[in-house]
Amino acid sequence: MIVLTKSERRALLLVAFILAISAAIQWSGPGTHAPKVFDYTLQDSLFKVLSADTLQPVAKTSLIQETKTTKKSKKKSKSEILAPHSVDINHADAKTLIKLPRIGPKTAQAIIDYRTEHGPFNSIEELDNVKGIGPKTIEKLRPYIYLTLPDGNAK
Repeated sequence: MIVLTKSERRALLLVAFILAISAAIQWSGPGTHAPKVFDYTLQDSLFKVLSADTLQPVAKTSLIQETKTTKKSKKKSKSEILAPHSVDINHADAKTLIKLPRIGPKTAQAIIDYRTEHGPFNSIEELDNVKGIGPKTIEKLRPYIYLTLPDGNAK
């Protein structure tokens, strides 16, 4: 037979007591009662009727086409404003320069700063010296820009 000390018996009784109480709670706990049943059929049918017109499927292709046309119209609107050879880069202000393709506020300011520091442009190719403008940008700008040289001749 196993001989237990007084403190071991107390600990064993405590563990047995806790097990008995937890078993009683488990058997007679909240799981023994039947859950309440709710009828939501009226609310569900109202929801279906009211949201029927808003749940129409949208074709993925129509969204893609809509996005493409929006992007195209934005690109066109910037270049449609300008007529060919309408911007004199030696006299244009920042607002006018920004209307040019590939020219934003920083590049427009860089053109003005270069023009102020070095004098008027002598050729369109001289734009290549402006920070932010390279050969590709010059080719995009060429249809819209012209030069008025200091002697009054247009180039």
